Amino acid sequence: MRAVTIRAHGGPEQVRVDDVPRPRLQGPQDVIVATRAGALNHLDLFVLGGLPGVTHTFPWVMGGDGAGLVETVGEQVTRVKPGDRVLLNPGVSCGGCDFCLGGEQSLCDTYSLLGEHLPGTLAEAVRVPEANCYPVPDTVSWEEAAAYPLAFLTAWRLLATKAQLKAGETVFIWGIGGGVALAALAIAKLLGARTIVTSSSDAKLARAKTLGADACINHRAQDVVQEVRRLT
Repeated sequence: MRAVTIRAHGGPEQVRVDDVPRPRLQGPQDVIVATRAGALNHLDLFVLGGLPGVTHTFPWVMGGDGAGLVETVGEQVTRVKPGDRVLLNPGVSCGGCDFCLGGEQSLCDTYSLLGEHLPGTLAEAVRVPEANCYPVPDTVSWEEAAAYPLAFLTAWRLLATKAQLKAGETVFIWGIGGGVALAALAIAKLLGARTIVTSSSDAKLARAKTLGADACINHRAQDVVQEVRRLT
């Protein structure tokens, strides 16, 4: 199958489209997903440049974000079936340790990310546990679904899991142009919070306003501390 791979750590010259073996089921809870869209994340640059303590076998398939159609499933899979539209949670954990059972999967001893520790999503197919597949409604495009996982999971953990954000509270987001910041804005509004965002770009602030930001501050042209005090 075709896949976006790196042949060695370095710069963009190491990235290419290669033919690599198609993944196969290895366990009873495995799922093979035929990828329909993948998204880029800064993680891809980290992997390209090389990460301390992480060893890759080349050619290495890149990509942490993706969505597609379930192709085949293991004999114990019950959550999805062939033909289902799914997006992929890139964080793979054991599912049975105290951390996983307590909802802290990222602290699992075996926690791994697609594209970093496991072959990634920028390929015609990817193998994941069924627990990492989430349904995608027909109203959401493949591109939209693929753009969700890493950025939105990061923002959700920040705001919902750790901060336990509640309706009526205020969230301050510095630098509204990035993926995690935009995800945080969407999640904060979903949870009923008031949002104050900053950017050095008036165009980005205008866009944030259309996405629901309650107050916008240009952190190059305005005194951020003074404005936040005034607004709160």
